[in-house]
Amino acid sequence: MKAIVLCLALAASVAGAQDFPNKPMRFIAGSAAGSTGDILARVLGETLSATWKQPVVIDNRPGGGGIISSQALLAAPADGYTVFIAAGSYLTITPATTKNMPYDVDHDFTPLAFIAEIPLVIAARPGAPFRTLPELIAYAKANPGKVNYAANTPGTFPNLATEYFAEKAGITLTFVPYKGTAAALQDVLGGRLDLAVEGVAPYGPAIKAGQLIPLAVTSERRDPTLPEVPAAAEIVPGYSAVGFFAALAHSKTPEALSAKLSTDIRAALAQPALVKRYAELGLYVKPMTREDAGAFIRKEREVWAGVVKRTGVAPQ
Repeated sequence: MKAIVLCLALAASVAGAQDFPNKPMRFIAGSAAGSTGDILARVLGETLSATWKQPVVIDNRPGGGGIISSQALLAAPADGYTVFIAAGSYLTITPATTKNMPYDVDHDFTPLAFIAEIPLVIAARPGAPFRTLPELIAYAKANPGKVNYAANTPGTFPNLATEYFAEKAGITLTFVPYKGTAAALQDVLGGRLDLAVEGVAPYGPAIKAGQLIPLAVTSERRDPTLPEVPAAAEIVPGYSAVGFFAALAHSKTPEALSAKLSTDIRAALAQPALVKRYAELGLYVKPMTREDAGAFIRKEREVWAGVVKRTGVAPQ
């Protein structure tokens, strides 16, 4: 009897997945309206809306290092109609910088798709005593702590990515926190700071105008928009630090629905128009299976937990 019940439940689940979705979808974005994460979610939502013939509503829940948006997903019914568009730091850094996490990333979420990665660029001020990454490393070794850099507040991805680079390169850099990219950029352009570390897209115009000296990108490979700029790994083997976005569902979502969501999202990510739009934002689609996405997130969490501990960022 139990086997019959299970078979009937499975059949009902598969049948439901075939008709899914048959009402509006909700994408929870952990970033504010107009931000890169918000635009990423909207572009993906628009693409999938055309496939599903259903509207996709973007629900912005910024703040708390992704905790607010994560809890919004977990508070929603696990029926497949709510998808979390999460920045990688919510899944990898926040667990290491938060004292009492209200959820378990591995237990409470199920990965649907790796959406895209977003590399950073390490850029120097005009007139800096170094114009290449090897020159920066040599100068910093000769002048420990003298080179400073602007990045977002302590414990954020740009800060930790830079500290990880310094660790791998065997140098010491002085961190100057800024609350916004624009303010940091102005102080670097004005010569008041030596380095800025941020996404390629925000600093691209200043780099192309010759106002900033690009030393390296933090991805394993060169950025296609800055082909002449080396990847840091070319000079510092083993170093890689990329932000990313992933789509997740509540772990209690029926597997048939999670599988369909994953298939549909990954199909949308293969569409040339979406890939082109993302590239304009400095986002690069990286095809992965659900299993590979989950393994990637777990590996990244281990890496950044170690960096957080060694950097001395105190959990809050």
